[in-house]
Amino acid sequence: MELIPWLAASSVALAVFGGGWLLYGHFTVAQSRVRRQRQLNRLESALDGGGPADREPVSERLPLLERLALPIAGRIYSSDGKTEPDSEERLLLIQAGFRSLQSLLFFQTLRLALPGSALLAMSGYALLDGSLTGWMRTFAACTVLYLGPKYVLAWLARRRRRQLAEEMPFFVDYLRMMHSVGINFEQSLTLFAEEDRVGQPILAGELRMVNLAIRSGRSRGDAMQQMAEQFQVPELQELVSLITQADRYGAGVQEPLKLFSKRLTEKKRFELQEYVGKMSTKMVVVMVLFLLPALIIVTAGPGFLAVVRALTNMS
Repeated sequence: MELIPWLAASSVALAVFGGGWLLYGHFTVAQSRVRRQRQLNRLESALDGGGPADREPVSERLPLLERLALPIAGRIYSSDGKTEPDSEERLLLIQAGFRSLQSLLFFQTLRLALPGSALLAMSGYALLDGSLTGWMRTFAACTVLYLGPKYVLAWLARRRRRQLAEEMPFFVDYLRMMHSVGINFEQSLTLFAEEDRVGQPILAGELRMVNLAIRSGRSRGDAMQQMAEQFQVPELQELVSLITQADRYGAGVQEPLKLFSKRLTEKKRFELQEYVGKMSTKMVVVMVLFLLPALIIVTAGPGFLAVVRALTNMS
């Protein structure tokens, strides 16, 4: 009889898992239809001379289930066919290196399917068990499974942003070197993104997306600014602002890049000094807990044993 609640919970969990995959399929179909229709609308608008076209919004031509799938997937379409700004989950996925819409759909489906399956499975077990502890465990499991994926994604995004910030000094020196030999900024970005021997995989991968956006018709400043806004790394934002201002006012970038490189080096040195200071404080605790007792035993041990022997002989 004890196996019956677990069998019922497993059956419900499998059913929820299948339903989650069906919802993921609907999300994918809805996104692909909207993307395809927007591409056709842009092509028709370009052929008509770029004027505004009086068309029905893209999302209104979708079935009801797929229209409901779009807000759940984090892509809400307005009445003019444009999308709202990227959600927090979308930015975290981009910062973690997952740029495709399939990654967003998979994350949203996983975040809804995990607590839903846990709710149905463990609530069935709690109903059959009939105890308050089962319901408390159900609530705790649903909370952890709903918040857990986002915390894991935020940790991945923070780690990748930190790695990108560590690659910035090398990138600035690379730009200085390329500019000093007469290579312009666009060619420097292309060489940095396509050269695998530079050893900066994260920044090189993001610059490939910048080059793709530039080839698609966006200006260099807009493409770089979008990357800086997505990652929100202070060093990258300062570099993009420096390059944009140099292009706008026609000033040279060699001397500003040199000063910026020195500032990054000084900042890195201060961070290392702060890290060493914190490590020294932590090592004091380790020494007190582990080294000091051993030192006391080695230095005071023989004298303590001699005192013990003397007291024993006197008695």
